[in-house]
Amino acid sequence: MREAVRKKLMKAAKKGRRIAIAAVAGAVVLSSNISYAQEIGIEDVFDEHYYADEYSDLKEVYGYARALLLEHFMKFGLLEGRQMNEMIDIVEYREKYPDLQDAFGDDWDAYVSHYFSYGAFEHRDNGTGFDPVDYLNRYSDLQAVLGTDIMAAYKHYKEFGKQEGREGRSEATVMAEKEAAIRAKEVAAKDKETAVKVEEDTSSPAEPEKGGFAIQSVEVMGNGRIRVTLNQKTEQPLALGAFSIICNSGGSDMTILSVSTNDNMVYDLATTYYRDQEYDIQITLADGTAISKVFVYRTDCAQIAGISAARTSAGEARITYNSDQPGYFCYILKESGQDSARAVSMESTEITESEIIGNGVKVEMKQHENSFIVSGLSEGMSYTMHYVAVNTEGKSTLVKSLSIGGEVYEDNTTAIQRAEAFAEKLENGEFLYGFEIELESATSESLVLEQFDISCPSSQTTLGEVRTSDNRIYRVYMQRGSIPNGNNTYTILINMKDGTQLKGTCYLDLQAPRVDVRSIEWTDVDTIKVVVNSDEAGTLYYAIQDEVEGEGTIVAKDPTQIYAQGMKVSIGYGLNYITVTGITAGQWFCCASEDERGNREDFYSYEQIPEYTAPNPEPDDSVQPEITGVTVLKASDRATLKVVFNQTINGLYDNSQTQISGIDKRLSFEATYSSEGDLVDNVLTLSVLDSSISIPEGSHTLSIGLEDGTILTFDFTV
Repeated sequence: MREAVRKKLMKAAKKGRRIAIAAVAGAVVLSSNISYAQEIGIEDVFDEHYYADEYSDLKEVYGYARALLLEHFMKFGLLEGRQMNEMIDIVEYREKYPDLQDAFGDDWDAYVSHYFSYGAFEHRDNGTGFDPVDYLNRYSDLQAVLGTDIMAAYKHYKEFGKQEGREGRSEATVMAEKEAAIRAKEVAAKDKETAVKVEEDTSSPAEPEKGGFAIQSVEVMGNGRIRVTLNQKTEQPLALGAFSIICNSGGSDMTILSVSTNDNMVYDLATTYYRDQEYDIQITLADGTAISKVFVYRTDCAQIAGISAARTSAGEARITYNSDQPGYFCYILKESGQDSARAVSMESTEITESEIIGNGVKVEMKQHENSFIVSGLSEGMSYTMHYVAVNTEGKSTLVKSLSIGGEVYEDNTTAIQRAEAFAEKLENGEFLYGFEIELESATSESLVLEQFDISCPSSQTTLGEVRTSDNRIYRVYMQRGSIPNGNNTYTILINMKDGTQLKGTCYLDLQAPRVDVRSIEWTDVDTIKVVVNSDEAGTLYYAIQDEVEGEGTIVAKDPTQIYAQGMKVSIGYGLNYITVTGITAGQWFCCASEDERGNREDFYSYEQIPEYTAPNPEPDDSVQPEITGVTVLKASDRATLKVVFNQTINGLYDNSQTQISGIDKRLSFEATYSSEGDLVDNVLTLSVLDSSISIPEGSHTLSIGLEDGTILTFDFTV
């Protein structure tokens, strides 16, 4: 590590609060352990398995590819507040200690080095709940073997300690928990005693307390976004310090980055990324009163953003929203009176996910933008829509609700002709983001930045400058360093000098299809079949290379040549099969993607072609299911296939991996099971949810995934 980092470490060690740890028998002692500072950085402690398992969106793209995951963490994960292992959350570590921020600034390796050299022994909070020093002090058998090696302590806890039931938290946390349990018992006993006295005194019953504040609902709006609704407005907006979010499951408490409100009743909180588990949100009001509510944080499902309802007529309403995954949108409508209200969360104790999924209306949910009409509404009546979104893996969101007003919505603003998001790359590799807005006609004079109001439903948008060459097409740039939130529909308002407004919307998607090479198999001596998985339809550019410059490092591989000279093939969502001839073992299959909006990747993926092995002409099908027939029941209007297997398929089928070749859209299926012959549940009937998708005439390949990762294919003709 650089000499500058060592100097920073020494400076921080002197400046920060130093806790002397007595050299008592069996205790880990802090010595001048600068050897760690010379060796330990992010790359040394990055845990690719933890990072991938913790963040399913990354695992789908990169698997356990260490170099790519590490590159993502350095480029994006740190900014997003993601955690790289269970030993230290360096984002939270930095936020908790201003003395370290003063010393290290943005040198993230230095924070890791400081923790290993000083922070752990000073019992500084590492943001994960695991204390390696107390772990060693608590178990003398480990200390005898591991000494003061806190990295070894972490590895032992991860691989063995958890399974053995060993306590990994700090001694202070364990003692505080015990004391809290004792206090809770004392309070419960006191409350019980008071309740008995009140019950005995029936001569003058006490007046119930009126007007008290309570948390009505807590809604997870997406990764790092939480909406809290109170039962009434506060006199003044609550500040950031009034909120705290405590983990109830032994993990890290949430770090709240910002708090905002428009009405002093609904508060939007921005937090760093946290794992899915149970939390307790606590709010301290202006008079010192504390209120709290337990909620579940769930993000391993489709993320719904920008949902809204507009009453288009007396009997109909249009629902619009964005989703980052396909699947089903299920809802139940209930009359809620004549007055309209904003969207709020509905407690799952009042209406359950299973009730909505089982009894509600089911609508196909596409990736990205969605819109559908709700009809049969009573004139003047407002409604509450209780809904859940279910992805192709069957994982659902928590129950949420949306209000549909009773009055017909009338928009009197003039529409903007066109609006598109852009990412402009500078020579230094930095990106400037913004929106290109085209008007119906040129303005008499150039519009200024203050006339533009661009808003995102999930975060604040700060504008930087506006440019135009003809007063008709304007490029409005976000503030330098700002990164827009994808999978959101932005609202654009232009305030004209004459008092009128121009209005438009822009769905922001600047992400190319995320692809990964699942497998490479030889079909003969010079031909391979490459299986590539994609999370979006588009185009794959690929090339066969003899070498990859910088292979094995985290440096991004420049895809310029592949886009310019590579082979090009259309890909759909899910698994795609590419046959390449003229191949030699040891070469590299390199690829990069592009979507229909023209978004391209800044790097290419690569996989080395393995040594040649002759394909097995007679695979043993007795140990796995086999498709014995496919019948096309309907080719359009919810196209339906009947798929017959040689054994029971119920419980083995993975809906998220099913695809039909020749269709470039991501398919979502409704799957039902039946029996045929002497077998049970050996027939799978698949119905395409999107009624607008048809299976064209000709030959196709049906790909069906099993839970163990096996892919079965069967050729059929329409």
